[in-house]
Amino acid sequence: MKARTLIAAGAVLLLAGTTPALAQMRGPGSGTSGMTGSMPGMPAGAGECHGEPVAFGDERPWVSIALAHAKDLGLTPEQEKALTTLRDGFQQDALRLAGEIRAAEVELRRLRTQKPVDLGAVEARIRAIAGLEGDLRLARARTLEKGGAVLTAEQQAKLASLARSARGMHRT
Repeated sequence: MKARTLIAAGAVLLLAGTTPALAQMRGPGSGTSGMTGSMPGMPAGAGECHGEPVAFGDERPWVSIALAHAKDLGLTPEQEKALTTLRDGFQQDALRLAGEIRAAEVELRRLRTQKPVDLGAVEARIRAIAGLEGDLRLARARTLEKGGAVLTAEQQAKLASLARSARGMHRT
């Protein structure tokens, strides 16, 4: 019974931890997108979807959205370069961490097929995966914070307004 509980807990961690962070790599308009949380200074409500708060914040790739709307936001070439560097750096980190997570998940599956199951090894692998997922989420949070610092308060407000407008267009 302990093994089943441990495996179930591991599965929940796996499913809950990676989806938002990995989705950032896909950029805007790709279904579940990432960069959890709103940029610093974003108006209240910018991190909500259909009026309901999202569990870990808004799942939008704010840096990619800002770059896609560079002209609308009046980004300077320096701001575009800084945001591009942030996005590209995050994507590199996310790809590396996602690969490490996948490899650890493969190892976890292998450990679970052994008879008898070594619960100590399974627990260690699950905790390692959770650590990698935490690293991925922290990378997103850091990127958001740095991205917000690149934009002026006016640009942040305009980005929030663009996001609200786009959200309204997608409602049915």
